[in-house]
Amino acid sequence: MVARILFFGTPEFACPSLKALFVAGHQIPLVVCQPDRKKGRGQQMQFPPVKELALELGIEVFQPNQVKTQETLAKLAQVEADFFVVIAYGRILPQTILDLPKVAPINLHASLLPHWRGAAPIQRALMAGEATTGVCSMKMSLAMDEGEVLLSEKEPIRPDDTYGTLSERLSQLAAKVGVETLECFASLNPQPQDGALATYARMIEKSEGQIDWSQSAQTIYQQFQGLTPRPGVFTHHRGHGLKVLYCRPHPTQGEPGRILSLSPLLVGCGQGALELISLQPESKKPVGAVDWINGFQIREGDWLET
Repeated sequence: MVARILFFGTPEFACPSLKALFVAGHQIPLVVCQPDRKKGRGQQMQFPPVKELALELGIEVFQPNQVKTQETLAKLAQVEADFFVVIAYGRILPQTILDLPKVAPINLHASLLPHWRGAAPIQRALMAGEATTGVCSMKMSLAMDEGEVLLSEKEPIRPDDTYGTLSERLSQLAAKVGVETLECFASLNPQPQDGALATYARMIEKSEGQIDWSQSAQTIYQQFQGLTPRPGVFTHHRGHGLKVLYCRPHPTQGEPGRILSLSPLLVGCGQGALELISLQPESKKPVGAVDWINGFQIREGDWLET
């Protein structure tokens, strides 16, 4: 079945799904993403990744500042789409828009619903120390991530996964699930979610990256996994910020926040220790543990502040 699709998405995570639907031969006359934003030190305007891909594929791009307007509704209605496919668009769509497609509006969500409904399902799954996650397709409803589930596929969480690595795999899995959902749509049996089992993945705040050394090494490592590469986890040394770029738990015991060893570089936690492997001092370039120790004259017994 070749469908006429209106695609909604903004970040890199949504790009594999757009590409897969295009390669599968579906008609995609319009892609909707969020407006261009200023980024970087120079504050230059940059296209969202989905816009860049859409333009490469020769697809028209629409970037409304607001979705709840008559102008936006009229623009989307002109497409006369069979399906809306929405993945990481970043805006809540009103019912007037959800009612537009001839067949259904479909959302691709990076969790096994009803677990981790909301804005940050990948990060929250990692921070909770879960062993498995996945991707679901669902029929969209006005309530956030509460629609009937169409297809779901699991993905193991690896011990060394971070938000970056797991997000990459789930973006590819979402592309597969999206194509399969459209191919099999007529034969699918939508399943209502059990709201009693729901968990919620609230938006990530930058402040959540601050390390509390009284926590166990495993808890801090899970915090690192969920917040790396962005917004990142950090501590302080001699009053200056220190970002932890790579670390792992270690069984050594010692006072929380105290540097217990220089080779390897171990910091005591509430339970166990954390081995720091790669760091970035405030306003400096990333360095390995040895270069940080030598550059800042670190000694055993020094402290990292919460």
